[in-house]
Amino acid sequence: MEIKRRFISVFIFVLVMGLLLPTIETNASEKAANHGKSDNKNLKTSVSSPDGKVEIDFHLNKDGEPQYQLSFGGSSLIEPSSLGFDFKEQAPMNSNFEVTDTSIENYNEHWEPKWGDKRKIKNHYKQLTVYLQEKDDPNRKMNVEFRAFDDGVGFRYVLPEQENLDENLQITSENTEFNFSNNNDSWWIPNDWDSYEYNYTNSPLSEVEEVSTPFTMETPEGIHMSVHEAALVDYSGMALKAVEGEDHAFESHLAPWPDSDVKVKKDELPIETPWRTIQVGDNAGDLVESDMIMNLNEPTALEDTSWIEPMKYVGVWWEMISGKSTWESGPDHGATTENAKKYIDFASEHLNTEDQNIGLLVEGWNIGWDGNWIENGDLFSFTESYPDYDLEAVVDYAEEHGVEYMMHNETSGDILNYEDQMDEAYDMYQRMGIHAIKSGYVADHGIRNPEGQHHHGQYMVNHYLEAVKKAADHEIMINMHEPIKGTGLERTYPNWMSREGVSGMEYSAFGLDNNPPEHDTILPFTRQLGGPMDFTPGIFDTEVPYNDGARVDTTRAKQLALYVTISSGVQMVADLPENYLDEDGNILPEFQFIHDVPVTWDETMVPNAEIGDYTTTVRRSGDEWYMGSITDEHARDLEIDLDFLENGKKYVAEVYSDESESHYEDSPHEVTINKVIVDSKDTFTSSLAAGGGQAVKFTPATKEERKELQKYEESEVSVSYEKVPETIQSNDTFEVTVNVSNDGTITLGKNIEMIIDSEVVAEEKVRVDPGETKEVSIPYDKLFEPGDHQISVNDLESKTIKVEEKEPVFKYSNLEVSSKEQEITATAKVTNFGSSKGTVEVPMYLDGKEVDSQEVQVPAKAGGGTKEVAFTHELAEKGIYEVAIGDLETQTVTLPSINLSGEWLFQKGDNEDWKEAEWDDSDWQQVTLPSSWEEHSDYTEDNVYGWYRKTINIPAEWEGHPLKVTLGKIDDVDITYFNGEKIGQSGEFPTDEEGEGMDTAWDQVREYEIPTEAIKYGQENEISIRVFDGSGGGGLYDGPLDPIEIRKLDH
Repeated sequence: MEIKRRFISVFIFVLVMGLLLPTIETNASEKAANHGKSDNKNLKTSVSSPDGKVEIDFHLNKDGEPQYQLSFGGSSLIEPSSLGFDFKEQAPMNSNFEVTDTSIENYNEHWEPKWGDKRKIKNHYKQLTVYLQEKDDPNRKMNVEFRAFDDGVGFRYVLPEQENLDENLQITSENTEFNFSNNNDSWWIPNDWDSYEYNYTNSPLSEVEEVSTPFTMETPEGIHMSVHEAALVDYSGMALKAVEGEDHAFESHLAPWPDSDVKVKKDELPIETPWRTIQVGDNAGDLVESDMIMNLNEPTALEDTSWIEPMKYVGVWWEMISGKSTWESGPDHGATTENAKKYIDFASEHLNTEDQNIGLLVEGWNIGWDGNWIENGDLFSFTESYPDYDLEAVVDYAEEHGVEYMMHNETSGDILNYEDQMDEAYDMYQRMGIHAIKSGYVADHGIRNPEGQHHHGQYMVNHYLEAVKKAADHEIMINMHEPIKGTGLERTYPNWMSREGVSGMEYSAFGLDNNPPEHDTILPFTRQLGGPMDFTPGIFDTEVPYNDGARVDTTRAKQLALYVTISSGVQMVADLPENYLDEDGNILPEFQFIHDVPVTWDETMVPNAEIGDYTTTVRRSGDEWYMGSITDEHARDLEIDLDFLENGKKYVAEVYSDESESHYEDSPHEVTINKVIVDSKDTFTSSLAAGGGQAVKFTPATKEERKELQKYEESEVSVSYEKVPETIQSNDTFEVTVNVSNDGTITLGKNIEMIIDSEVVAEEKVRVDPGETKEVSIPYDKLFEPGDHQISVNDLESKTIKVEEKEPVFKYSNLEVSSKEQEITATAKVTNFGSSKGTVEVPMYLDGKEVDSQEVQVPAKAGGGTKEVAFTHELAEKGIYEVAIGDLETQTVTLPSINLSGEWLFQKGDNEDWKEAEWDDSDWQQVTLPSSWEEHSDYTEDNVYGWYRKTINIPAEWEGHPLKVTLGKIDDVDITYFNGEKIGQSGEFPTDEEGEGMDTAWDQVREYEIPTEAIKYGQENEISIRVFDGSGGGGLYDGPLDPIEIRKLDH
C-alpha cells in the first residue's frame, strides 16, 4: 500500500507540474535527420503554427543564400526572401552557407501581464532553428530562429560565440527582405529617423518607397498582415525600403550612426537581433487581438512590480498646446501653484480616485522653458522650479486629495544634460513619492547633444531603455514622448506604461491638415500594434479657440469612444477642466463615461473593422464591458453581436451617442445618453455621425433596473412620403420630401436613396433620435428628358413625375482673369438649363463697358450643357482694370502683372543697412525662389540670418492705390521692407546669438500691405527681407509663390 501511495503521489506531482510549466517539445526525428553537414545544398525545412495556418519555409538557394517564405491558410504572403548582413571591415554574411543542423520545438504557456489589454496571455508557438555555417574560410556561423504563432511569425538572427568572427562587429546593412506576393493595399507613414508624427497614407505597395513600421497591409484575398519588430534592444530601429527594380519587395533599413554607414555597433558575442515580425489574420481585428509582439519579449526583469499602477490623469498641457497659456514663465505661465491646484480639485471631485489611480501632469514647471526651448535643452533643470511654482506644495496637495503626481521631463534632445541630472532628479522624485514621469525628446532636426544622433538609432534606443531601467530602480513609471517605437518591451519592463510616437491629439490644435477623421480608425491597426499609445483623448471643446481655424476633427462622442479603441497604461483626460462643465458649473453628463472607463483590461476584442473607415473595440474589466465604435468622415451604422456578454444574463447598456444632427465639422458637441436592457442574443446597432463615435458601458442589471429600463429593440427606421412633385420643367431643381421615423430605443441611422427610372440618383445618411420623426428633403436637378418618369425612395412604391420641355436658359459661372504684359485673358462657362440647344451672345466688359462679344451655341443635357468662352484683349496703357463676362461679378486685374517668383538676390549674414533701397547688392548671389537657403545656397548652419532683395517697377498708372505682397512661407522669422520702410513682420527674432527668445512663424503665409506713401510710382522699388532661421532649411522655402503678385487692395 505504501508503494502504491508513493506512486500515486509522484504521478499527481508530475501531472500538476506538467499543467503548470510551459510545454517544450523537440522534434527529435527531424533534428536527427538534419544533424551535421548536409549534402543537400538547397536543403528545405519548414515549421507551421500550432493551428497549421501559418507556415514558414526555409531553404538555401544555389549560391548558398538563406531565404524564407511565408504562407497563411495556403495563400502565399511572402515569396522567397533573402537573409544576411554586411559589415564594415569584415566580409558579408549573405551567401555560401550550408545547413549544419535544424531543430523544431513546441512551446506552450500562459502568463499574466501586470497590466494591459488582457489579464492572461497565451504564448504558444513552434520554433524552427536553422544552424548555418559558411562552406569556405573563415567558416563563420549564423543561426536563424523562426517562431510560428497562430497570429504570425517572428524571426531573428543569432551570431553565436565563435573564433572565426570578430566580436567587434559594425553592421552596415541587415539584408532582411520582405518579398510580398501581391501588390497589397497598405497603410503607412514615411520613414523619418526622428519622428513617427505623420498622417497615414493608404496606397498599393507599388507606390511605397520607404516606411516606418508597423507597416500594415491587406492582400487581394482579404488577409491582413503587418510587418514590425519585437524586443528592440541595443540595436537600431528598422524601417522598410523598397528594393529597386523588384515588384513589391522591401528590405530592412536601419537607422544610422552620425556621419557613417554603420548602423549597429557590437563589441561581444553572441549577438541576438530584434525579432522581425509579421502579424497575420483573417481580418483587421485579428491584428489588434494578436499578442505575438509581447510574446516575443522576455518575461519581466523586475522583481517587485507592486508599485506599478495604470493611471488616468489630467494635466496642465492642452492649455499650452491650444495657445491659452505658455510653457515659459511670464503673465500667461500655465505651471503655477494656483493653476495646478485647480486641476487637482477637478480630478478629486470628478474622477474616480477611490477605485482608480488618478494623476496630475504639469508641464512648464521647471527652469529652462524661457526662450527657444526646442533648441536650448542644455538649459533645463530637472529639479528646480520656476518661482511661481511650488513643486513640494503641489505634490502634497495632490496627495491630500487622492491624486498622484506625474513629473514632466522635457529634454529637447539634449541627452547628456538629462543623463547628467537623472540620478539626482530621480532620487528627488522618489523621496517626494512621485511614481510617474512623462518624458519628452522634442528635437525636430535630430538629437542635439550628442550631435547628430537619431531618435531611432542604436544610441537613443539604448538611452530610452536605460532611462526606463533607472526609473524602475526608483519605482517610477515612464510615459515617453518622441520615443523609439514600441516593440513589446513593456512585458520585460512593465513600468514602461506608454509612449507617444504618433500624430496625437496635439496635432489637431496645430492646423486643419492634421489628423483627419480617418486617422483614428487607422491607428489601432498600425501604430498601436507596437504597443500602448499616449494619444491624449478627451477633448470636449473640439474648436480650438486660441488658434484660429484649428479644429479637432471628431465629435465629442468619438472622444469618449477613443478611451476604448486606444490602449495605454496611462490615459489622459486632456481638455481644460472648464470644458467639462456646463454654463452653471456642473459636470457634463457625458463626462460620466470618462469617470467610469478603466485603463487596464481583462479581455479585448475587435468584432468588426475596416482600416481607415471604422472600427469597434470591446474590452472587459471585471464583470463590466466597454465598447467603443468610431468612423471616418462618413456617417454609418454598425451591427454588433453582443455574444461576448455572459449568456443568460441581463445587462444595462449605457449608450453615449452622437446626437442625430451631429457632424464633426459643424455640430460636434451634442451627445445623447440612453440606458436600455440588453443580453448576449442581441444585435446592437451603433449609429455614428460623420467623424463620430459611440461609447457604451455594459454592467450587470439589477432586479430594479430590469423592471424600470426599456428592453433594447432591434428596430428599423421607417420611411414614408411627405411630398413628391407631379410636374417639373426639364433640368429644374426639385425636392422629394420624406418622413424618417425611429421607434427604437437608441439613435439609429438610415440610408435614404432616391431612385429615378430604376437608377439611384441621390443618397443621404439620415440619423434619428429614439421616438422622433425627421422630415428630409432630397434635391435633384438633372431630370432632363421630357415625358413621364418613375421616382421612388428606398422600397416605397414609385410615383410618376412629368417633365415638361423648357426653352434654353443660360447662366454664367467660373470667371477667371489673368494678365501678361499688356494682354488680358478672361474665361467663363456658359450653361444651358433648357431642354434643347440654344445660341447666346456672350459679352465681355472692361470697366463697365462692353469691349467684345461672342455668339456661342450651347448644347442641352441633363444637369445643363456647358460651353467655355475665352476672350483676349490687348491694351496699350498700364493700369488697373475691372473685367467681367456676362452678369458675373467683376474681377480686378493689373497691367502689367508683377510676378515676384523666380529670380531674387540673396546674402548670408545680417546688416540692418541692407534694407535700404540704395544699398549696392551687385555682389549678392542670384537665387530662384521659392526654395530654402539650404537648397539654393547650401546654407546649413543653425541660428543664422540671411537677406533677400528684389527690384520691381510700379507703373505710374497705379498711383494712389495701396498694394499687397504675398511672400509664401518663410522659415523661421522675417521682417519685410519696401523701399527701406517696414511693411510687416512674422514671428519674433532672438535676443542673443544662441537663438534665445525666438518665436517661429515657419508655417505662416506672409501677406503684407504696402501703403501708398511707401511706393515710388513710375519708378524702381526695392523689396528687402531679413530672415532668421533656428535650424533646418531657412528662407522663402514654400509658396504660395506661384506667382507672387502685387495686387490692388481697393480703390
